[in-house]
Amino acid sequence: MVRLLGVPFTPADPARTAAEVLAECVGPPGLYLHVPFCSQLCPFCPYNKVPFQPRLARAHMGLVEQELRWYTQAASEPFTSLYVGGGTPTLCREQLRMLSDVPVVGERAIEVLPSHMTPRVSAELQKLGFDAVSIGVQSFDDAVLHHLGRPTNAATNRRAVAVAREQFGCVDVDLIFDVAYRGTEGLLADLREAFAAGVDQVSTYPLMRFGYTPFGKADHDRKAEHAVLAAATELAQRHGYRRDSVWTFVREGGGVYTSITRPYFVGVGAGAATFTGRSFAVNHFGLDQYAAAVLAGQLPIGLMATLPRPLARAYRSFWQAYTGRINSVAGDEATDRLLDHRSVRAALAAMQRLGWVETEAQGYHLTDRGYDRYHDIERWVTYHLIEPLWAQMMTEHGLAEDYPESVSAAG
Repeated sequence: MVRLLGVPFTPADPARTAAEVLAECVGPPGLYLHVPFCSQLCPFCPYNKVPFQPRLARAHMGLVEQELRWYTQAASEPFTSLYVGGGTPTLCREQLRMLSDVPVVGERAIEVLPSHMTPRVSAELQKLGFDAVSIGVQSFDDAVLHHLGRPTNAATNRRAVAVAREQFGCVDVDLIFDVAYRGTEGLLADLREAFAAGVDQVSTYPLMRFGYTPFGKADHDRKAEHAVLAAATELAQRHGYRRDSVWTFVREGGGVYTSITRPYFVGVGAGAATFTGRSFAVNHFGLDQYAAAVLAGQLPIGLMATLPRPLARAYRSFWQAYTGRINSVAGDEATDRLLDHRSVRAALAAMQRLGWVETEAQGYHLTDRGYDRYHDIERWVTYHLIEPLWAQMMTEHGLAEDYPESVSAAG
């Protein structure tokens, strides 16, 4: 049984309503919509995805629209942000018109496959209200793209970045680094190109090897990953970028593109997750299970864990620290409340003694040592919480049936 901070994930109450989910949110939530379709399934990707079939996609997105309607009708205030991920969301641009009337006070962001980032598609996305894009470049090196099984090439990636820079107020470039494959210099070469292009943000992810993917399990070279991120931080500073989280670098004066550091969020679509500040839930991964729930008039929540308040604060603190800071910022009542709790203050004091954090005017920030430790902790959480949870949900596709017995403690 998969657990979150010791609390087991169990099937959700089928009577749970959108109004109850929103009422449980400790603060105003963001909205995440997951589109699970891909024309080609990349062998390293652990996210919920299925092969794209136009009729299947139209039918599924119609059900997503119904789930979204339940939340928008129950919402008493706008969502703080909108983030559309996948999968490959830009395969379903016509169906994403459902988002036009969703009230959002912050950014509207979407993940884009590089080959889709053309002037025509860019105009369509802008018409839908998107003002921020994340381009799944992963590398500007054709050998690396072949290694990752990506359906794109370096030239296409460069064109996509150039188009996005012309059209959108905030552009993120995703890069994957695998020190076992190309050492330190590979990521630095990709970073130099991304920085030279002047994008607002670069997100650098270590290649995570989930046991249910074709890439399979493998150990990480912890020290090598620390070294490449330290070198990346120095390179970023020389190009006018600052480290804005464990794995991201932001151009000074540029926008920030992020989804996982939202304090609270509601997830819509097969494979989406929700965190209210009280509970963490994941929707059904299987399209059949998702459809059965929505057609029965039920939220398509597959599993959820309801956390006691201290554990909920610990979970919230963990993702706040991902940004490199736990600060009291004007208007961020969620962080203010965190810093008021004795248990959080005690944990931060211990981290300060270990040299992981230092104080600043409004709170704390991670030191270089703290970034290294958090990198290790985040990887541990990925392999010991996220991977087993998703592996269990993948069984709804008829995949990973034997995975729970074969999971290792890699990392």
